[in-house]
Formats: sequence, structure tokens, C-alpha cells
Amino acid sequence: MASTDTETVARQYIHAVGARDEDPLDDLFDVALVAEFAGSTLDKEGWTAALRRLMPVILRNEIREVFTNGERACIVYDFVTDTAAGAVRCVELLTVRDGRIVQIELLLDRAAFAPVNEELEKRAAS
Repeated sequence: MASTDTETVARQYIHAVGARDEDPLDDLFDVALVAEFAGSTLDKEGWTAALRRLMPVILRNEIREVFTNGERACIVYDFVTDTAAGAVRCVELLTVRDGRIVQIELLLDRAAFAPVNEELEKRAAS
């Protein structure tokens, strides 16, 4: 990893997911990662599995804004898919320590994201 500053790490993470590149994630995620989404809390393994499940429909992530304050980052991006949902605006709040992400909170409009889940279920069934 070339840089460990908060914004760089946040951008590397969002770009890697958008490029469907799992390789950098192991280095970007701390072993003690805690990720929260829709009332669920996942560890590093669970979050990586959740991202892997989404990768078949990802076309790219388009970063709109990145705000940082010390070890905290807020990254706003469009999760661009090949589904009827198209692009879904997402916000992730990250905590980065020693160049690794230790905490993630994902915020998004679950109704706007529903077509993504429907398409994933349809593809899994066929």
C-alpha cells in the first residue's frame, strides 16, 4: 500500500470494490474490522463475503465526495450496477488506523437498492 492516509485508503477501498478487485481488500481491512449496514454488524470475513456477493452486478463506483477528519472519512459515491437500479448513491463512514480500515458504516436508500438484490436472486436461481 503506497499511502496510509485516511483519504487515500478510503479511495483505494471504494475503487477496488468498483473494479471487482478483491486482492487489495485483505490489506485494506484490519483483522478487527467491524462493518455495519441495515442493523447488521459484520466482521472482516462477513463484510468481504457481502462485497463478493455484490460483485457480479457492479460496473463501477463513481466517487462524488470525500471528507476526512483525522482517522475518519465520509465517502459519497454512486454504486453503478448493470441492474434496473442503475446507480445507487451510497455513503460510507470509515475509520482508518495505521493504514487499515477498522470500522465501516454503510448508508443507502434500501428501496433504491432493492432491484440490485432482486437481480442477484434471479441470477442465483438460474
